[in-house]
Amino acid sequence: MKDRDLLKYEIQRKQSTKKRYKKLAQNLGFKDIKDLARLSVESNNIEALMSLAQSNIYAVTAELQQTEYTHFFAEKYRENKDSFIPQLYFMIRSHAPLSFKLMLQRLTRSIIMRSSLNISGRGSKGKSRHRIHYYPGIPEFDLEQTLFNYIQNGNQLIHYEDIVGYERRQKKRNVVLMLDTSGSMFGKLLLNAALTTSVLSYAMAKDFTSIILFNSEPYVLKSLKDENPLPKLIDQILDSEAVGFTNISRALRKGLKELNNIPSGRRKIGILITDGEYNRGKHPAPIARQFPRLHVINMPSEVQKENTARGSTICKQIAQAGKGFYIPVTDFKEIPRALMMLLAKI
Repeated sequence: MKDRDLLKYEIQRKQSTKKRYKKLAQNLGFKDIKDLARLSVESNNIEALMSLAQSNIYAVTAELQQTEYTHFFAEKYRENKDSFIPQLYFMIRSHAPLSFKLMLQRLTRSIIMRSSLNISGRGSKGKSRHRIHYYPGIPEFDLEQTLFNYIQNGNQLIHYEDIVGYERRQKKRNVVLMLDTSGSMFGKLLLNAALTTSVLSYAMAKDFTSIILFNSEPYVLKSLKDENPLPKLIDQILDSEAVGFTNISRALRKGLKELNNIPSGRRKIGILITDGEYNRGKHPAPIARQFPRLHVINMPSEVQKENTARGSTICKQIAQAGKGFYIPVTDFKEIPRALMMLLAKI
C-alpha cells in the first residue's frame, strides 16, 4: 500500500500518533498533502492536520485559507477545542495571505484573553485593611480592638467610639514586567508571553503596569502611564519576533527607568521573566540591587537545556540582589499561574 493511501486510512481511523502521521507524510507531494489536509478536517482529526502542517505548511495553508474553513475554526473556538489554532498561527503568519493570517490572529487573541480570565479569576485584589471608627453598615469589625476598648472603659456600656471596624483600600502598585523574547523563545513561547501579559492586565486592572519585551535590546510595549487596550498589546506580541541575543542588564535598566519616572512614596515592583542565559552585557545583579523590589520567574531554556544550571544560578542571584522572590518553572505553560501566585504575595 502506498504511503498516501495508508495515511488516508490512518487519518480516517484516527488512532495513530503525530509521529506516525508525519512519517507517512514526509515523502508526499504538495497536492497530496493539500488533499489530506481537507480529509483531516472532514474527519475531525486535528493531530493529523497539525502533523501535515509540520511536513508541508505551504500545502496545508493553501487548503485552509479557503473561506469555507472559516466555519471550522469558529466551531472549534466555540467548543473550546482550539489549542491548535495559536500553534497554526505561528506556523503560517510569515507567508499566509493577509486575510487568513488576520483571521487566525483574531482567534488566537480571543483564546489568550479567554484563557487569561480563567487563570486570573477575579484578579489580585491588592487591598489592605485599615482600622476606622464605626458607622452604620460597616462590613468588617476588629473584634479584638473593640473588646479591648470595652474593657478599658470598665466593662460599662459600649459606645460607638469603642467599636473599631475595617475598611479595605486599594493599594496602587506600579509593576514593570520584563519578558525575555530572545532567540530561546519561539512560537508557543511568544504565545505564553502574550498570555502572561494578559493575565497581568486582568489581575492588576486597578494598578499601574508596564510591559517590556527584550532580547538584544529592550522594547517598551506599554509604559506605566499608557492605557493601551489589551487586544492591541496582545497583537503586538503576536506580531513580534523571537530573535536576537539576550541582554538582561539593558532590560533591567529600562525597567528601572520606568519605575524612576514614578513619584517617590509609591509601591514600585519589578518582575523579570527569563531563563537567565544572558550572552550580551554584564552580569545583571548590580542593576537588580537598584530596584526597590525585583522578583524573578525562571523559565526553562529550550535551546541550551544542558546549561539550565547556569541560568538558574543567575536568576537566583538577580532575585537575591533585588530582594525579591525567586520562582522557577519547569514548563512555559506554568508561567501565567506562577505570575498569579507572585502577585498574590506582593
